[in-house]
Amino acid sequence: RSLFNNEKELLSLYNALTGKNYPDDTEIEIVTLDNAVFDSKKNDLAFIVDKKFINLTEHQSTFSPNMPLRFLEYIAKEYQKLHFSNAVYSEALVKLPTPEFYVLYNGTKDAPLEQTLKLSDAFVRECDKISLDLMVKVINVNYDKGADILDKCKTLREYSMFIHKVRTVRDELGDLDVAIDASIRECISEGILAEFLKNNKGDVMSFLEVNLTEEEKDAIRRQDGYNEAVCYTALKMKEDNMPVETIVKYTGLSKEEIEKL
Repeated sequence: RSLFNNEKELLSLYNALTGKNYPDDTEIEIVTLDNAVFDSKKNDLAFIVDKKFINLTEHQSTFSPNMPLRFLEYIAKEYQKLHFSNAVYSEALVKLPTPEFYVLYNGTKDAPLEQTLKLSDAFVRECDKISLDLMVKVINVNYDKGADILDKCKTLREYSMFIHKVRTVRDELGDLDVAIDASIRECISEGILAEFLKNNKGDVMSFLEVNLTEEEKDAIRRQDGYNEAVCYTALKMKEDNMPVETIVKYTGLSKEEIEKL
């Protein structure tokens, strides 16, 4: 949110996400939810492009198959925020900006470069006619995966490079604080997010200490059987002869972990 906090950065991200080529003077309206007003719902990025499209983009370091449901909550709040009036009860059609949903994933668990999650995948029963659906494009933005979007958006590429450096140094040295500090200094010297890191070093260190420590805790929880319920679900899916790729998608387990069940 801090990196993409202005219209120029958001437009660059939008063009990279969608493959469109809107010019620099395109109107961008930031509409990120204010959690103080809207039921404690707080999304990462929400903005309207050229009064035509509303883009909701979330950053995730942990894969969740429930992102379509979360986006459903967010877009309902966004539309409520945009049309908080009696207009919805009028005889005139209320025009809505077309929604687009994206997740930028940079977790440590394996994930495909791109995948699409659908709200209808969560429905208890299949039906011939789906009355409601929502599709989310999930893009793996880990630097070593080489997603095309990283070549199209400079800020996102440099963010991905920075996180990759921190994780690499942490794994080499075994000390997270040292890894963060060393990576910040190295990135500044190499011109990677240089101004941002110079101006926000303390906040960046605090943020990464919390979030990357959670990654380590999650790994420990998995080792200690924290995923027992997930493993049970995966086992039942496996017994029902569901494809391994489907089990991976909805449990977050790796193929190797599923094969061992």
